[in-house]
Amino acid sequence: MEITLTLPEWSAVVDAAWLRIVASAAQRLDHATTYRRSMVERVAEEITGAAGELAVGKWSGRFFVPSVGTFHRVPDCLGDVEVRSTRHADGHLIVRDNDAPDRRYLLTIVGDESVRLAGWIVGLEARRDEWRRASQRSTRPAWWVPQGELRPMGEW
Repeated sequence: MEITLTLPEWSAVVDAAWLRIVASAAQRLDHATTYRRSMVERVAEEITGAAGELAVGKWSGRFFVPSVGTFHRVPDCLGDVEVRSTRHADGHLIVRDNDAPDRRYLLTIVGDESVRLAGWIVGLEARRDEWRRASQRSTRPAWWVPQGELRPMGEW
C-alpha cells in the first residue's frame, strides 16, 4: 500500500516534527534515552515519524492531527494504533519495553515522495524472544519485527 504525500502534507509533517522537538525541549525531556543523536538526526527522524502518521491518516480517511507532548500516553492515531516509521526499505518494526502490549503497531517505510504501509502487528505478538536485540547505536534492547512477519494492511 503506497500513499503519496502532497507538498502541503509535507509542510504539515515538517511543522509537526518541529513542534515535537520544541515541546520536548520545553519539558526538559531527554531525547537520548535510546541513543545519542545530533539535531539534524532528530529533525530527520521526527519528520520520518510524522510522515508515517500522516500517511496512515490519509489511508484511513482521517485528518492528520499530530500529537505533541503525549509520549506514549496517547496512541498515534486510529484509536489504538502506534505508527513506527523508517526510511530503510528493509527496516523492521521496533517495539520497546515501555510500549503498550495491547495496541496495534503499524510499520511505514518513508520514501522521498511517498510512504509505504508495510503491515502491522499487535504489541504482545511482537514480543518474541528471537526478535529481541539492541541496535548498533543503542544498548537498550527492543523487539525488531521483520516485515515478513507483519500482517498485511488488507487484514486491518
